[in-house]
Amino acid sequence: MKSPPKVAYKFLHWFCDPDIVEDVEGDLYELYAERTEHSKWKAGLQYWKDVILLFRPGIVKNFKPFQTKINYDMFSNYLKIAKRNAFLYKGYSVINLLGLVVGITSSILISLWINDEIKVDQFHANGDHIYQLFRNMKQSDESVITTENIPKPAADLMVEEFPEVEQVALLSDIVEFKIGNKQTSSRQRGRFASSEFMQMFSFDLLEGDKENVFDNPMNILLSETLAKNYFGEAWDESIIGQTILVDDQYEVIISGVYEDPGKYSSLQFDFLLTSAAFIALNDWVNDWGNGSFMVFASIPQKSDVPVVAERIFNQIKEHTKGAANAGDETLILHKFADYYLYSNFTNGVVDGGRIDYVRIMTAVMVLILLIACINFMNLTTARADRRSKEIGVRKALGARKGSISIQFYTEALLFSVIAVTASVLIAYLLLPYFNLLVDKELLLDFYALETWYAIVGLALGIGILSGTYPAIILPALNLNRSLRHQNAPGNSFIRKGLVVVQFTISTILIIAIGVISAQMSYVSNKNIGLNKDNLLDIRLSADSLQQLNAYKIELAKLSQVQSVTASMGNPASYGRSTSSSNWEGKDPTKDFEVNVLLADGNFIETMEMEIIEGRTFDERVADSTSFVVNEVMADIIGVDNLIGTKLSFWGIEGQVVGVVKNFHMRNFHQPIAPVILSCYQTRFLSHVIVRLNGDVGNAISEIESVTKSMFPSKEFDYQFTDEILQANYQSEETAATLVRLFAMVSIFISCIGLFGLSTFSVEQRSKEIAVRKVLGSQSSQLFVLLLKDYALLIVIAFVLAVPLGYYVAQNWLNDFEFRVDISPVLFIAAGAISLIIAMVTTGFKAYQATISNPVKALKSE
Repeated sequence: MKSPPKVAYKFLHWFCDPDIVEDVEGDLYELYAERTEHSKWKAGLQYWKDVILLFRPGIVKNFKPFQTKINYDMFSNYLKIAKRNAFLYKGYSVINLLGLVVGITSSILISLWINDEIKVDQFHANGDHIYQLFRNMKQSDESVITTENIPKPAADLMVEEFPEVEQVALLSDIVEFKIGNKQTSSRQRGRFASSEFMQMFSFDLLEGDKENVFDNPMNILLSETLAKNYFGEAWDESIIGQTILVDDQYEVIISGVYEDPGKYSSLQFDFLLTSAAFIALNDWVNDWGNGSFMVFASIPQKSDVPVVAERIFNQIKEHTKGAANAGDETLILHKFADYYLYSNFTNGVVDGGRIDYVRIMTAVMVLILLIACINFMNLTTARADRRSKEIGVRKALGARKGSISIQFYTEALLFSVIAVTASVLIAYLLLPYFNLLVDKELLLDFYALETWYAIVGLALGIGILSGTYPAIILPALNLNRSLRHQNAPGNSFIRKGLVVVQFTISTILIIAIGVISAQMSYVSNKNIGLNKDNLLDIRLSADSLQQLNAYKIELAKLSQVQSVTASMGNPASYGRSTSSSNWEGKDPTKDFEVNVLLADGNFIETMEMEIIEGRTFDERVADSTSFVVNEVMADIIGVDNLIGTKLSFWGIEGQVVGVVKNFHMRNFHQPIAPVILSCYQTRFLSHVIVRLNGDVGNAISEIESVTKSMFPSKEFDYQFTDEILQANYQSEETAATLVRLFAMVSIFISCIGLFGLSTFSVEQRSKEIAVRKVLGSQSSQLFVLLLKDYALLIVIAFVLAVPLGYYVAQNWLNDFEFRVDISPVLFIAAGAISLIIAMVTTGFKAYQATISNPVKALKSE
């Protein structure tokens, strides 16, 4: 067994009361030993956290050196000197505080966002033992697509033949139904679930019994919000056993009410119906070739997880061998608590996800704090010459380096406490606006001890970090140099180095802004193979499909409707696929996962797709056995004369009549999938897609009027296709917004620090400038003289930022299958922006110095 972190262990023994230290150490060691079974790295972090949380009254020992009057007097003297210096150099004090406040406020807001992200799905009591099954499907290009839709027989197999698995739960994708009673009804989003689901997950059941809420296939669970909406505030008095209608045709029995899942659950649902009801209505779910449910398994022993993963891996292949819909598919396990952050798969292997943006924002937070602390260190050491005599006199009177270091630590901590206090207040006031920006409900909870631990830790951490460099450099001044008003050797070099670090970070963030903006612009403007503008997608319920054709005819009559079509789904967010496709000349040893999109004869024209070979569907004839494929599918089939080639899937046989130009049915993170378009069984199409022209607002009103007249009891449920596409990039948009905002913050902090340093530099060189002016130097010459040093630092920062920025940008872009090329112009622009900002910042003081009267600077000589 490895030992706990040594530094944390020594820190515990340093502050802990000797009478209890052995007991405390033993308890912490047991916890550490238990945690290392899962992750040594996380166990070490948790050990540190536990040690820091123990640093409180009742556990901390009495430190006798700090109980004497002389120490209290010394500390009081440190505070008095710090206060005097702050008021004596008001300008520098304001710049120091402003930099710290802006940096800390930004870091608090970012940390709240990060904390909100990492808390998702962590509330389940059994979370460490819940694993989700995923299905890897090999594609024609040897790539692998990973889906959470699993064949139900795989779940049955785990129940019957896997003793390592304690429970298996089923959960469907989101379904939308009209839920209501005699008083009110509305469309709600829910799921089908098995009885084990509520037992496995920690969703609180307010009414009902988790063991038997789904005993009847016609049972339903409602969220607390729905219960209040339908039965009033007193819903809990008689709700169990009451009936409610689903889609105006199925009468179901309310068997329980659960607390709303809340923002920290990735699984959201307004109601739960029984999976037994779904299975009874859909025989196809019992086929190994069809994905139907999300499948969750509870595995009590961590050591059993690899065993289960290995045994389940090839089960689909074994059970579909020789079947018409057999595909090259395997099953993998993924810890459910990790899925929200680690949801991206590349060729069947977990490859990041939202965790990438958590890491990006963590890096931004650390960099902003670093820039703010660098400001403090730079300005403190820059003023060292003004305090060098103070340090020399104190040394001459017997002061040790340690006491002088404590003085500077005290000043840094004083500034840090003031800055953190102001930052917490400002962050609290800004939080509502920040929530609008990131679309979250973040909260500064002052009733939670963790909040106060974080505030105190932040104040101490910032104070120590920003005070360490001055506390080491300034007490090291030679006594003679101190009394002669001289700085420490290399002090100026270190300050310039820190300026380079600041502007390197800022330039990298400017590069990040450019790359993210370019990619998001590319995503928004790239031709996706169809015209996504003014394309309205209207959802119809199952009982409305009988009037589908009549509804389409009525919509087509509207003056602002250009064309109307119907399909099984919106092509911008559709993912139904099959392994059963077959065609003449297909290699029997190869399996292909192909997307299938059912639509009517007017689909291609309404989408404004481009036919590049053959023809589109013909509504004048029965075209249900004619197929149109995209270019990717045409390449897979690989015959010279594709038109007329026999093709089949799902038992439907027909021939290829046309090839359509590739269009995106997935987001830009994934390659374009092979697609078959078919007009088979158009009476079951649930999406009516309308191409609008003219006044969109007026057109929607007219369409709603037609919809209400034909379906009086239905809600008008619609979405624009471009909005559906944009929703695919919500994480990227949020990250882009945050990076832009906090990049500007970092630049601002760097600039105010540079302004302070340039002010100090001008003051230091005031006599030199005056002498040069007296000797005939022009103002322009002096201006260039004062700026060239800072210009050189920015150029060095740019040289360092280019390779680092390229590496960061390329790593982010690698997550996109379709992406922009990184242009050298972007880096040149980033460097130019940094240089211009720095020159404007320092140029103001330089200009003042060049036009000042030299007599004022020389009169003291």
